Amino acid sequence: MTRKKRNRRKRKSRLRYFFLGIILFYFIIKFMPMLVSFSNETSIAEYGNIQVIDQLNCYIIRNEKVIKSNFEGELRYFVQEGEKVENGYKVAEISKDHIDDITRKKLEILNQRIESIKKNENSLFQSDIKKIDEELNKIINDIKEYKEKGNLLAIEQLKIELTNKLEKKRIITGDKSFAGKNLETLELEQENLQEKINNAICWIKSPASGIISYHIDGYEDLLTPKNMATIELESLKNMKSQITDLRAEKAIKNQPLFKIVDNNRWYMIAWLDREKSEKYKVGRRVIFKFPQREVKGKVYQIIENVKNNMVIFQIDQYVENFYSMRNIDLEVIPVKYEGLKIYKDSIVEIDGKKGVFVLDVNRHARFKPIKAIGYDDEYAIIQSNVFYNKNGERVSTVKLYDEVVRNGSKVKQGQMIY
Repeated sequence: MTRKKRNRRKRKSRLRYFFLGIILFYFIIKFMPMLVSFSNETSIAEYGNIQVIDQLNCYIIRNEKVIKSNFEGELRYFVQEGEKVENGYKVAEISKDHIDDITRKKLEILNQRIESIKKNENSLFQSDIKKIDEELNKIINDIKEYKEKGNLLAIEQLKIELTNKLEKKRIITGDKSFAGKNLETLELEQENLQEKINNAICWIKSPASGIISYHIDGYEDLLTPKNMATIELESLKNMKSQITDLRAEKAIKNQPLFKIVDNNRWYMIAWLDREKSEKYKVGRRVIFKFPQREVKGKVYQIIENVKNNMVIFQIDQYVENFYSMRNIDLEVIPVKYEGLKIYKDSIVEIDGKKGVFVLDVNRHARFKPIKAIGYDDEYAIIQSNVFYNKNGERVSTVKLYDEVVRNGSKVKQGQMIY
């Protein structure tokens, strides 16, 4: 009896475990997709950009001219380093003979006095001039009246009176006046002093508008826009640039005094391997990250070589101290993609179409085709809302704020993601 009861209990236990196993297996099958989905992260599609950044070693090419001295003498500068000047601006002067400051000051005072007299001479004795003008007008009218009457004697007397009045006016206002005599004397003295200074001083003027610099490296005539396309990398690597400060107290003949640099347009050249140079197309806008700030430029020319390509950039913006730099390492942004930004690992290919899985309202993964604009190592920029495929067909794609599943290769269509 005891044995029978024991056997019944064993059977009941087995049945209980069997049904529990079936129930457990059902729940495993039911919730397996949910358990698997825990390993799948998602991201929200938002607008952004991707910048492709290259590290380039660039050589600066400028349109510049070194100005030399034709005389010997004491040197005096009027322009600061890096200052922009107009064409014909007086940059420096060379004193061939000594001109003291007293002479210079005397000429300055003379110029001021002459200008003052010329400005105010018409206002001297203004009341007297007005009275004489009224008398002259009366005499002229009287002459006309007596001419009609035929009174020749009266006319002759009025002509004498008219001549006297005109002479009086000339004395007050003309070269016979105090102001006239004074001005004539001052102008003569001004002319003599100016001639003396002109014979003793040579003014050095800028031959064009641009930036003035007193620093040269000896390559101003070699590294120019005219010959930059023929420059070889090896010759630049062997270049030993040495900066010379031209500022001095005295000048000798043929001595470099300063250089004038075109600040409106200048160039940089860099050598890139063929793979990297694919991102640089003639006319494409690029961004240079100078220590001072970011500057925009464009690809001006590409010279293809066997080992690498020479890329010439053109810059139309001013950069502080560019006139004294020759070689610089820069971060360059040749490409900037803008659009919806998603993780690159979200992208999969199904039936020859690239796309991503987007969650619907029930959190089921739905495949959506995409049109990629650009990539970097981690992200992709894609077109939003709609795009047109190769056949011109309108295709609905990812929208702003869609939830995109990451690690797309591990996801199946319709899979529930939590």
